[in-house]
Amino acid sequence: MIIEQFKYFARYPQKDGVLSMFTEGESSHSQYAELISYVQALPDPLVPGIESFVFGQEYDDVKRRVDSITGSFLFVDFGEFASDRLRNSISDEQKMACTVALKVPDSADMVEMAIVSDISLGLLTEVRRQLIADSHSEQYPWLETISDRHDIIPFISPEFKAVGWTLMFRITGSDLFNVKSSLPQ
Repeated sequence: MIIEQFKYFARYPQKDGVLSMFTEGESSHSQYAELISYVQALPDPLVPGIESFVFGQEYDDVKRRVDSITGSFLFVDFGEFASDRLRNSISDEQKMACTVALKVPDSADMVEMAIVSDISLGLLTEVRRQLIADSHSEQYPWLETISDRHDIIPFISPEFKAVGWTLMFRITGSDLFNVKSSLPQ
């Protein structure tokens, strides 16, 4: 599931900005080389105004990645999972967030911050538009159960020297991890 989400969101930014995430170049995990090949074969980006890609959960790794880039970036936090075991079913939910932000200099004034905020909101709107369209496509079954409610909140991060907007949403599904088959009948 996580790798499918990586592949999905890797389509949005510029390809070089995705490939730069592969800092080791190789791994003992076969999926690593497969993902490099996948990214290399991607067509033009869905949102060319997004220059780089950040995909992760761990703060130090994300910070290191954001520190290494300039310009705009798409940051996808694949969140947490919640599960409810109901009488004869299991309902799972994943919280996700995707942020589009631009790096800003320490010297940026309020007007420059407003401009950056406006640019990043426009880019995030393009991501959201495509996300909603793809949720109606059979090509991405994990997106079919995206929540109807989306929260868009400001992303102002002095630690990352970036300003932007975060789209928060949920993906729900029935027994996403196939737990029910292991339960006694």
